[in-house]
Amino acid sequence: MRTNAGLIFVMSNDFYLRYYVGHKGKFGHEFLEFEFRPDGKLRYANNSNYKNDTMIRKEAYVHKAVMEELRRIIQDSEVSLILS
Repeated sequence: MRTNAGLIFVMSNDFYLRYYVGHKGKFGHEFLEFEFRPDGKLRYANNSNYKNDTMIRKEAYVHKAVMEELRRIIQDSEVSLILS
């Protein structure tokens, strides 16, 4: 079974992006997920059970310019119109 989901919120000047793609298969529930929060915090998770691998989780802060460019890319792509 394959599942895909993405989520974008744009509220006034706040920008929030969460992306998730995953599936349940031979190696269990495997997924990739990342999230950008309005304060610039980036959270990343990658879960794969291939060869008994463990979940990878990372967090970092990105510069305001990165958030502005990400927002511009999303707006130019008009993907938020599709999700509305």
